[in-house]
Amino acid sequence: MKLLVCFDGSEPSKRAITKAHELTANCGFNKVTILHAYQDNYWISLGDGYAPSPDMLKKLEDHEKSQIQEKEEEIRKISKIFDDTEALVDIKTIHGHPAKVITKVAEEGNYDLIIIGSRGLGTVRKAVLGSVSNAVMQGTHVSVMVVK
Repeated sequence: MKLLVCFDGSEPSKRAITKAHELTANCGFNKVTILHAYQDNYWISLGDGYAPSPDMLKKLEDHEKSQIQEKEEEIRKISKIFDDTEALVDIKTIHGHPAKVITKVAEEGNYDLIIIGSRGLGTVRKAVLGSVSNAVMQGTHVSVMVVK
């Protein structure tokens, strides 16, 4: 059985990794994919109508690459939790809106379960901002486990 675990470095996503390990060790999941989906936050902060200079764009891209490399290293370290299981572990880092990336990977990869952390946002903030975990639950046919 295949398990897709979403990881963004937050405490809830770390708990999702722990829950995935429990399921792998006890419930017959033999393939685990740890997915980090990200989007360009700097474009959001720049706003409409502003185009960065080529030098600024290069700095932003270099910064993003550095952050991705750091996140991938963090994922490699945390994935060692699965070393005591027989599960095959794969790591994916994909650019795009996180909820869309997660649902697309889950559907196309025929995963049996998605495990995603909850940020624990309050009701009002969820209604205003939305949440990745809620969008994933609404956007996929794959079963979803939200870990708090």
